[in-house]
Amino acid sequence: MTSSAQTVVFLHGIGAGPDSWNAQIAGLPEGLTGIAPRIAGLTDADDEGFSLSAAAAAVRDELDRRGVERAHLCGLSLGGMVATRFAIDYPDRVSSLVLSGSQVHPNPALMRVQNAIMRLLPAQLVAQPGMSKQRMLAVLHAVGQTDFRSELSQIRVPTLVCCGEKDRANIPAARELAAGISGADLQFVPGAGHEWNVQQPEEFSRRLNAFYLSPAK
Repeated sequence: MTSSAQTVVFLHGIGAGPDSWNAQIAGLPEGLTGIAPRIAGLTDADDEGFSLSAAAAAVRDELDRRGVERAHLCGLSLGGMVATRFAIDYPDRVSSLVLSGSQVHPNPALMRVQNAIMRLLPAQLVAQPGMSKQRMLAVLHAVGQTDFRSELSQIRVPTLVCCGEKDRANIPAARELAAGISGADLQFVPGAGHEWNVQQPEEFSRRLNAFYLSPAK
């Protein structure tokens, strides 16, 4: 494989898609190229069910296909969890991490409540395009089983952890991520919600690019 440490892989969340990163890809500094693969296992068209390990392996396969040896990973929400799993499973393939609105160990009680509510709601209110209610519930179950707490210390690349100040549900996890990853920078974004890459694309790009252009990088 050819060396390409200047590729940025953008990973979307549930209910979003690769095009949610269009502004950030277009705004990358010179010398950086962005790609936004679809996360494997989220749609009914996927042969396999969803797991973070399988989704991370699919990212690895995409890098192999493109001849990319190492890449920067930027993930939001579920995409951040896939990026974290990738960094743990394939440490030699990661140049840096940007994690926004991500999770470490989702609160089991809250996940049970969320699943119960989802099961009661009509399918048309739960399902996403290409993703049935059954698939959505299976993904949420897989997410609820996640626990990175004992593995975060294995991540040894420059890391930026972000969270919108209005994304209150994910603020504790942001603190835990930053505390668990050696040298991670933690930033809370004023006025930002969960999907602030779409809601505040210029601000997301500004912070992202400042991280990529910093001397430590």
